Amino acid sequence: MRIFPAMACLFLATTLHAQKVQDFCGTWHINPDKVVSKVYIPKTPPDSAPPIPPPPPDHQYTLEQIRLSGRILKISGGEAGSTTVYTIDPSGKEVSDPIPDAPGSVRTATSHWSDGKLVTEWKMLRNGELFMHGTDTRSLAPDGQQIVERVIESPRHRADVRLVLERTTK
Repeated sequence: MRIFPAMACLFLATTLHAQKVQDFCGTWHINPDKVVSKVYIPKTPPDSAPPIPPPPPDHQYTLEQIRLSGRILKISGGEAGSTTVYTIDPSGKEVSDPIPDAPGSVRTATSHWSDGKLVTEWKMLRNGELFMHGTDTRSLAPDGQQIVERVIESPRHRADVRLVLERTTK
């Protein structure tokens, strides 16, 4: 008899979790007027550190497409000139995405839920060596906007970025 309530709770938790993931799906426009970015440069970066990657041109952004494939999110767009599709698996399983614009580079990531926010910890590797890492925390505001709090770190810099995305379609 105890198995039935446990199974019902598991089913309900899985359904609610899937609904949260579904809420991020759609086409989103990054509002450039609400982008907040702070960059910190260390006084003495290591000599062997790769150069700081350039920001998007004039902070231009394209539409961000978020699609659900099973229980996994696929995200494309965002920064102008980028053709990369990122994968988010909220189950905590590590995923890997090649970066077509940077041969030999790959992004690995793990994602999980924390206080109703979708947190993705990611690493960028070039030819197997770590050159950048960070965290993206996605949440939905009561007004329907998606907020992305992003921390980007490399041996030569740290950037804290806050993006506000407005839904254009579901």
